[in-house]
Amino acid sequence: MNHAHRTLRFWLLPLLTLIAFAAGCRQETSNRPETSPSASTQTITDRLDREVPVQQPAQRIISLSPATTELLFALGLGDSVVGATKHCNFPPAALEIPRVGGGTLESISAEVIVAAQPDLVLCKWDYHQPLIESLDRLHVRSMAIGAKNLQELFEEARWIGTLTDRTAEAEALVSRMQNQQQHLLNVVSRVKHDPPIRVFYEVWDDPLMTAGPDSFIDELLTMAGLQNIVSDTAVRYPRISSETVLQGDPQLILAPTTHFEQVDLAEIRSRPGWDLITAVTNQRIYLISGDEISRCGPRVLDALAEIIVAAYPEAREDLQLDATDQTKAAP
Repeated sequence: MNHAHRTLRFWLLPLLTLIAFAAGCRQETSNRPETSPSASTQTITDRLDREVPVQQPAQRIISLSPATTELLFALGLGDSVVGATKHCNFPPAALEIPRVGGGTLESISAEVIVAAQPDLVLCKWDYHQPLIESLDRLHVRSMAIGAKNLQELFEEARWIGTLTDRTAEAEALVSRMQNQQQHLLNVVSRVKHDPPIRVFYEVWDDPLMTAGPDSFIDELLTMAGLQNIVSDTAVRYPRISSETVLQGDPQLILAPTTHFEQVDLAEIRSRPGWDLITAVTNQRIYLISGDEISRCGPRVLDALAEIIVAAYPEAREDLQLDATDQTKAAP
């Protein structure tokens, strides 16, 4: 979506207010440790190719995405998070963190961010660039992150570990996730089909959207040994027509548990012409935990496990998933 006009109006008007506000806060923050001239000049290059300085370990962190908040808690940094968005709901302790907005650029309060006196703001590279530019002008350290795949997630865990003096914890988390990934891949190698099962993943219902190549969801589908019916698109999360799904004739349909509201399996089955789709005929429609599948964070491999069980029910015992997990088949 193009937010250029609204973004310009949103940021130009309060900029002078922000600068004045930051100046007023300078007196209050004078007791913070400052980087001495002899301090390390090490930097990390973030997702916007910005050089982020590695100074004293960050102790007051603001997270502007749920996946980042989950990552911070997984690294043992929950007590250092002084601001988050209204969608940061996991783990339960994240609900106690003060809110700085809703996650979109328009809903975030830059004034609240500055007032929290953060020494690190973790922003989404593809949503928050105007905010990042404002924080740069106010000399508030920020990093543009937002992993598109597992390798980038591992990289960002290490970045945060470096910025917070939690490098050992970051390496331990990456190692645990890599071991989990390898276990899941081993299971898939035993149960996958040849040719692979055709799958359609519904990111959103109105407009109809799916996950294309270069998305972490497509990466999960590929790791599960499945054939994405839109693998030839050049768009990461394309809008598609109902006819495209009909032509692709998926043998498996997956969707998150919610599109703001609970996903209605009956509505999916009743779409015009969809009764002819193999997945609908064979009742192979499944819901995957929305928070896990929609966030490239520490629980993303739990979503992969759910996908594997949806595709290959015989794998449930190998994966030791409880029968009460959130993967649900259409009745």
